[in-house]
Amino acid sequence: MIKDEIIGLFPTSWIRQMRRVHGAGLSILLLTLLGCGSSSLPSMQTVDGTWNFELTSSAIGGSSYTGSAKLNQVGNTVKGTVSFTHAPCATSAPLVGTVNGLDVSFQITEGSQVVTLIGTINTVYSSMSGSYTTPPGGCLNGDHGSWAAGG
Repeated sequence: MIKDEIIGLFPTSWIRQMRRVHGAGLSILLLTLLGCGSSSLPSMQTVDGTWNFELTSSAIGGSSYTGSAKLNQVGNTVKGTVSFTHAPCATSAPLVGTVNGLDVSFQITEGSQVVTLIGTINTVYSSMSGSYTTPPGGCLNGDHGSWAAGG
């Protein structure tokens, strides 16, 4: 009853127009929500797990160093330990680095030498590759080359 009295206060044409506007607004809201889909947000991919590495030297006649690394990623920061099968300076070494999108950057401290690895990871986070460098001196003495890893 009160509803009819309130509606009676407004011209009929205005009420029809408000119903159209309200209906259009509701339609836009529904389309927006449906356009978002029903799937959940994608989870952040990480490099967590065990990766098999191979470093191939460009400076030392194609020598290669192999090993595996157990990596843990929190946010963009990566930490882990690399265990080498064939390496001139150490049998295991700590690894620290970052992952930003598909770009990766790692530092392995092998003995007193720091090996810097720069590269990219594929979109499904199953392989990565790039180049590596070491400073002059020590057991690695400026070695450089390419690297690849599979998880």
